[in-house]
Amino acid sequence: MVQSIALCAVLTFCGFVAMKLWSLDLTAAVIVSGSFVLVIEVASAFLFRWLAIKHSDMLPAFITGVSGFRFLAALVVMAIWFVLSDRTSMGQFIVVFGMFYLLSLIHHSIFFSRLSNRL
Repeated sequence: MVQSIALCAVLTFCGFVAMKLWSLDLTAAVIVSGSFVLVIEVASAFLFRWLAIKHSDMLPAFITGVSGFRFLAALVVMAIWFVLSDRTSMGQFIVVFGMFYLLSLIHHSIFFSRLSNRL
């Protein structure tokens, strides 16, 4: 969970630095993307902890399920943004959200691959 919060903080900081460097208005995209990553990561950490204590035999299915749920949730967030924004804003949002999503997915994969090697 600490790693997830740190990842979200670093990504958000990098997003705000990029905004300053290239004079872009990505505030809403960075906030939405950071919130998405934070909510998904913290929720999956709490559920993983509960599942590891109560039903440890279900961990492989949980890891797969979290990946699928994260993908579907990302599609929903992008669809909502598509409905609420214009074309220019949508392109910028996809780039920012894609970076947040990809890096959180890499973190998720590395974390669970190391965890499964220990089991």
